[in-house]
Amino acid sequence: MTKHTIDLHTPEFQRTFLEMMLLEELTETYNAEAIETLVTRGETRFPDDPFFPAMRAYPLIREGEFDQAKQQLDAASALGDHYLIHCLLGALSDDAGFTFEAEQHYLRAIERFPNVPMTQRAIAIHYFHRKFYGEAGLHLMHYVRLTGFNEETVPMLLDFFQVYDEIPLEMNDELLKAAIGYLNANPRNPHAHSLYASICSHRVDMLVKGKPDQDTLDDETIHMLLEVEEHGMWSATYDDSEDQMFRAMFADYVDNVILPNTSKFYVYRLRLRYWYHRLTHRVTGGYADSSIR
Repeated sequence: MTKHTIDLHTPEFQRTFLEMMLLEELTETYNAEAIETLVTRGETRFPDDPFFPAMRAYPLIREGEFDQAKQQLDAASALGDHYLIHCLLGALSDDAGFTFEAEQHYLRAIERFPNVPMTQRAIAIHYFHRKFYGEAGLHLMHYVRLTGFNEETVPMLLDFFQVYDEIPLEMNDELLKAAIGYLNANPRNPHAHSLYASICSHRVDMLVKGKPDQDTLDDETIHMLLEVEEHGMWSATYDDSEDQMFRAMFADYVDNVILPNTSKFYVYRLRLRYWYHRLTHRVTGGYADSSIR
């Protein structure tokens, strides 16, 4: 029988490992010492790779040392082109207050590396901060297509849906299908339930706007409203965050949307269900049957 193994000592594997470790440090809680150590290893093994000297610019940008960061990125560019160089030049310009210049760097990154997720993510965040929500949504969706729904993309989508509700119907269809798959794979994740509820809520808005003269709600709209209610409840049930954001969102939805349009008895039964599931989850960690229909 043939035995297949992966050689962990190949240059390709070692470079990929170092790159992954360094990209993990591209956060506000970056570790400058860890970046220095990993970059030194990378530059020693791969002296012609522009990625590693480019990473040296990140702590400098975070500390406001813009001139030094620019010099470091120029030195990396002399070795070759890399998506990280353009993304960090964009971040440098953003932090320095040169918004248009930052946009050009991000667009150049996408032009040269259109299928690298980080380029789409960087410009989506840039446009979101500028409140260019249509452009932000376009690149955010491309980012999600490249990476799938995960613990990073889902919170970004939730933030986006909180401020933008003009999503085309075909985009909502695509998001709805993906959100169902993500929810079925993560049934106890409050973000998964909240994302699905948010997409259903936006679908309700589009359905109502599409039939402004209709006095009664059609079956699809009613179904979507019930899904918003159901999965808003489950996001609150599984909410274990410090700020209890999903619980607050569900309470607000009950008080301001469900109660004015139903009855106190209906809301009483809904809250009773919610507290029953909260208690069940706390005691057993179980998950009652609330699969997507």
